[in-house]
Amino acid sequence: MVRRLSVLALLGVAVLLAGCGGLLGPTVGVDNATPAGLDEGSGQYLVVFGNSGIPDKAAAEVEAAGGVIVNEIPQIGVVVVEAGPEFSARAKGISGVSQVGPNVLWEMAAPVEVKPLEADAAGVGDNDLYLGLQWDIKRVGGVPDTWDIGKGSGAVVAVLDTGVYYPHPDIAPNYLYGKTYVVDHWHPDLGDVPGEDENDYHGHGTHVAGSIGAPITAGRIIGVAPEVGIANYKVLTKYGYGFVSWIMQGIVDAADDGVDVINMSLGGYRLIQDADAAAAYVAYLRATQYARRQGALVVASSGNAATDLTRIRPVFHVPSGTPAALSVNSTGMEDELAFYSNYGASETRVVGPGGGDTDIPFSYCVSAYSPLSIGLPGAMYAWSAGTSMAAPKVAGVAALVYAQNPGINPQQVESILMQTADPVGKPGFDPQFGHGIVDAYRALTR
Repeated sequence: MVRRLSVLALLGVAVLLAGCGGLLGPTVGVDNATPAGLDEGSGQYLVVFGNSGIPDKAAAEVEAAGGVIVNEIPQIGVVVVEAGPEFSARAKGISGVSQVGPNVLWEMAAPVEVKPLEADAAGVGDNDLYLGLQWDIKRVGGVPDTWDIGKGSGAVVAVLDTGVYYPHPDIAPNYLYGKTYVVDHWHPDLGDVPGEDENDYHGHGTHVAGSIGAPITAGRIIGVAPEVGIANYKVLTKYGYGFVSWIMQGIVDAADDGVDVINMSLGGYRLIQDADAAAAYVAYLRATQYARRQGALVVASSGNAATDLTRIRPVFHVPSGTPAALSVNSTGMEDELAFYSNYGASETRVVGPGGGDTDIPFSYCVSAYSPLSIGLPGAMYAWSAGTSMAAPKVAGVAALVYAQNPGINPQQVESILMQTADPVGKPGFDPQFGHGIVDAYRALTR
């Protein structure tokens, strides 16, 4: 396995994929390799207006330019337009338009590996997998001493992902509701693809949700915040991809719904000097800023390209690279930077255990999985590793802080996480580890 990509290689792939989440390791049984050229021929465009909000004449001017608005996100001044390839050039003449670019496909931060652990839920109620295997939850303070202080009751975490398998015994007690943004669409490799309901037919979103909030009272695992509410915003298909517009709408809706934390174990690379790529970057920038203004902390995985993100400018990994998102790198079982994890002084703030050292037994992260998965059908639990697994640990600790401090704002939560993190790496701030590994007990007893 290649453990590091050169800056030149990363730039090249970023241009080719123009925002889809390439540069990721394989997921067993699921093809997450999104083809190049997704910016071409998708038939949809993001139109970003110069000011938040959408001008009254936007629909008429879009139609005159050869397009039809199919969705509006007025909170961030974005519309989604269906049109032919000539629209991009014509749209720049629409009043108030700032950026225009294709509504590209985006991917989850695909784990470096996924393996089934169990095919059923035998042993429900004894938390045996937590006791024996969930080193990652314990490493961030997911222990009885912490839960004697708070378990996250009253806080809500939005999981923007492939959906959540809500009947799972390690999900159901804390599951609040689900929404799906996966509608009928066209994919350059798959052709016409039907929409999906809010359930998880991939497994990734369920794994994330279990790490955040699996309860103590049921199932075989425990999450960092075992009484937190889980809100499911399905923005990715069973194949692990989703359009930028779906993700933007999910962020805005979650913020408007009043969630406390938005976990985004997904992302991609944007060459922001490219005119087409800038639209998606600005839309992400606005969406994460909007969420923060509404009181939600956006927690995002930094990506799995083993790359110093500071050195690849003007390429950004988003949403983790937007100022309003808390970017999370991944550590292994021995507190080392995981071999696949992105990092960088300009973005790194905290880290969380995502596992994955193939030389250490049981070094992957165990969590719930979806038996409906097309890759691991029937699996109720799975091993996995990646920055996707690191972000939910941070989201869980953040939820505990929100629950303990009603009315606290995202900036204050972020400050608490950084101030109470367990320092690893170089003394002080470290470009690989930031302020350190988040620590739930210290965050609740500061």
